[in-house]
Amino acid sequence: MRGVPSKLLLTVELLLLAGLLGGELSAKQITDYQNRLNPRFRKILRKDTRFIIIHSTESSLPSALRTLSRGRVRRGSYVSLGGHANYLVARSGKIYRILDPKYRANHAGVSMWDGLYNLSDYSIGIELEGYHNVPFTSTQYDSLEWLLKVLQKRFDIADRDVLEHCRVAYSPPNRFHRSNVRGRKLDPGISNFDRARAGLTDEYAYDPDAVAGRIGDGPVLLKASAQLPAVSEEEPEEEPEGGPESENGTSEAADSGVISADRTAWKIAGSRYNAPTTIYTLPDGKTLRGDEIVDWGNIPAGTRVELDVVGVKATKLVSAARKEVIVPETSSTLNPWKIANALYNSPFTFYLFPDGSLRPGNSITNWPAVPVGTKVLVAYRRLIFPGSLSPLGDDLGDIYLNSGTLYLFPDQSFKSGDQIEDFTQIPQDLLVFAKVD
Repeated sequence: MRGVPSKLLLTVELLLLAGLLGGELSAKQITDYQNRLNPRFRKILRKDTRFIIIHSTESSLPSALRTLSRGRVRRGSYVSLGGHANYLVARSGKIYRILDPKYRANHAGVSMWDGLYNLSDYSIGIELEGYHNVPFTSTQYDSLEWLLKVLQKRFDIADRDVLEHCRVAYSPPNRFHRSNVRGRKLDPGISNFDRARAGLTDEYAYDPDAVAGRIGDGPVLLKASAQLPAVSEEEPEEEPEGGPESENGTSEAADSGVISADRTAWKIAGSRYNAPTTIYTLPDGKTLRGDEIVDWGNIPAGTRVELDVVGVKATKLVSAARKEVIVPETSSTLNPWKIANALYNSPFTFYLFPDGSLRPGNSITNWPAVPVGTKVLVAYRRLIFPGSLSPLGDDLGDIYLNSGTLYLFPDQSFKSGDQIEDFTQIPQDLLVFAKVD
């Protein structure tokens, strides 16, 4: 069909395939989102398509669409140029085309399967709106099944070559492990994603790279990866620099919470090694948060590691269901100074009293009278109400969708910018706070 525009060709092909698939799968409408791509993103034709890789967004729909199309924002600047998936399937079942599937999307990161590295070069990326530890919806599975059948037909991809991101991501050797290991990513959920509900009837029984010795720990069943930590902090696809290793993850479950010669912080805590909610208790009794440790080489043997400790200094902790952000609050043993240190009386530290009143630190004079249960926001500034006319926040600046931006609802609950699902439905008396770097 030479001479036919690419967009029209894809539409025609989708319609034809929908008819070929039979009545059990009704045709779906795809919303084309390609005009939102970062203009600096360079489209590259993928020369070989062997796999489809399923991800979960780990954020709400507005934030996910913004990030996948425009790129990741860190401290007000883009650190990637978008094009991070070919499709996104919303919880409502709506399908968004982020990038034509013939183009390479930068979605798989450091990855390997059956001897092939850098799987973004060989695969189509599909994101599911949601989290790796929260079930996906029935309508989502229905739409995903339809989309998979269309793409599998077009690119001749077998069911077993539709892979979850957690299967293919890996961490290369470093000082904490001598071989490549799985476990760098947890999406779309080791026990959360149901292949059968997506219409997939075949899968690999073993990790072919473990069998071939390209992945450490010998041949292991893929299902054994369920030993991985069940909850992880949100993390960007671009891997953080520094820390105990350059790539996030471990394929080995923590059978002990004590650091030893062969049990590193990484093997125990995985991608949460440097989280503010991971607490290290040294042999001398001193405790440190993961984000306080700089020299990981000097952590002594005998140090005990605790995960998911709701510490008073945690700047952001999202519940397992990703429904509410938990912020530190005063108690009988935790006063404003212990929570905010030198910023306790700063105009950039806000105190939300149990009665619902909000005061900046520089307006408080009677500190002993600050009641127990007062929530404390350390190093934040107020933003004006977003006032968006778009449910997805397309008309807002990136800061409003940022995971570090907090929305305070009238019931005193918090959500982060990447958790807001419809910006036109947020209450007018809501308050917005952006983190001060």
